[in-house]
Amino acid sequence: MTSGDINFIGATSTNNGLTAKISNSEHLHPAGTITVTYNGSVGEAFYQTKPFWASDDVNVLYPKIHFNERIALYILAPLIKKGKSYGYSYKWTKEKMEADEIYLPVTQNRNIDFVFIEERVRELEEERVRELEVYLQDAGFENCTLTKKENKALHLIQAGIIKTKLFTIDELFDIATGRDIIIGRTKEGKIPLISHQHDNNGISKRVATIQDRRLFNYETTLPLADRGVFLATTQAENFHIGTRVKALTFKSGTQSENIRLFFVAAINKLQILFTDYLTNATNNLPNLKISLPVNGDGSIDYTFMETCISAIKKQCVENLNNELPKYRSAHGQRLPQTVKLETFESERYDNDEPKTFMAAEPFECYRWERFDQSIIDFFGDNQTILVGCYKDKQYLDWIHSHSIYNIRLGKTKGSMEANRELFDSTSLLVLYELGKPNKLSAYKITGHHEITKDELIKLDYPNKKPRKSYMAFDILPLEKDLTFLVEHHLIERFVELNANNAKGNPVFIEP
Repeated sequence: MTSGDINFIGATSTNNGLTAKISNSEHLHPAGTITVTYNGSVGEAFYQTKPFWASDDVNVLYPKIHFNERIALYILAPLIKKGKSYGYSYKWTKEKMEADEIYLPVTQNRNIDFVFIEERVRELEEERVRELEVYLQDAGFENCTLTKKENKALHLIQAGIIKTKLFTIDELFDIATGRDIIIGRTKEGKIPLISHQHDNNGISKRVATIQDRRLFNYETTLPLADRGVFLATTQAENFHIGTRVKALTFKSGTQSENIRLFFVAAINKLQILFTDYLTNATNNLPNLKISLPVNGDGSIDYTFMETCISAIKKQCVENLNNELPKYRSAHGQRLPQTVKLETFESERYDNDEPKTFMAAEPFECYRWERFDQSIIDFFGDNQTILVGCYKDKQYLDWIHSHSIYNIRLGKTKGSMEANRELFDSTSLLVLYELGKPNKLSAYKITGHHEITKDELIKLDYPNKKPRKSYMAFDILPLEKDLTFLVEHHLIERFVELNANNAKGNPVFIEP
């Protein structure tokens, strides 16, 4: 799947669910729908204002009732609250979501109170506008004009010509592990306590000094939730960390806010690798690699990082300044406040239980789960694809040295004899290592021919006891970035759907 201008919504808690921009214009969901992640960042809900493509980790809610954006935004809150009861290995699947209930405000006639909903969201929007005005006054960017260096930095990023290098976490940081802190037993205070959550910049509570816990310097240390939730943040105050959180202390010493923000962005790009509880980063954290800009001698280019973040900050402030008049105009006339919160509360508990709505009642839930079509769309041209497996590096080296990939024929176990009719139309090969379906390589198939056991032995085939006959596909390496397939686990999930693939049996994908 190639880059483009269509939103791709994936299993993330940030950026309104947007994880990529793609060119695939088929199987799009329409604007005016709500996306809810059922895997990865379970329960994150977003309202989509543009047509989009959704990953399999996302349930899409089609409204059965007419509502505008404010009503949709209000409904997000109870959806997210309900989603917090799911997670890790207990996913919020389509079937569970259809059976769940959410609370919504109602009128005296027990109908959904859309007037109250719109009024309440409008009030919240006005609060945000006032907060935005205060922020812009305090931001310290009276002049948002970019310097020559800042313009150049953004140009290099947009052109994709920055010189970068991969660094392991262990090379860059000293790593400390958080210990259990029973939040209910901590005293209220002013010190941020960072826990494994996406909300509120990772801060779960403000506590008094915890005597037997280390207080980390915010200018030298980044907290990283690395289990269940994967999220690095930078703080504005010294902080404590709880369990499932690591403290990454720069080996290079104190860093500015801009440098810390750049590192946070680089680290959080790894989020796609840890979309559920079972794939936590705890054990492999020191070996994880992040990409950073470097100078000609290979050293980290801190000057570029500082300049880049400064430019982005100016752009953000300028955009907010430009948008603020629109927000003010939008709230120049308010809806009449016909329903007060106090009235709503008293009605809600008058004799009857609060009104609940099935999650499936105001919405129709749909989840796209055709990994095969997603893979075909990625490569394009509706061509038959062979997804194959190799056992280890020795096998892969043999495949590369002879430019062939062979599959079993005949009546032997694991034979692809039944797929003969597909051989002529198969033009692409995707290979993964057994047990590691995210370790991928792709090849163009230029032809195929049968090959015998004796011929394979003469070619030093790694398996010393090959079967009687095989079909060998002639292959050429395909220069194609497979990051999208890896990041969205498309091959991995497709393989899981095929019962025999745990043993590495090949699979054909037909258009």
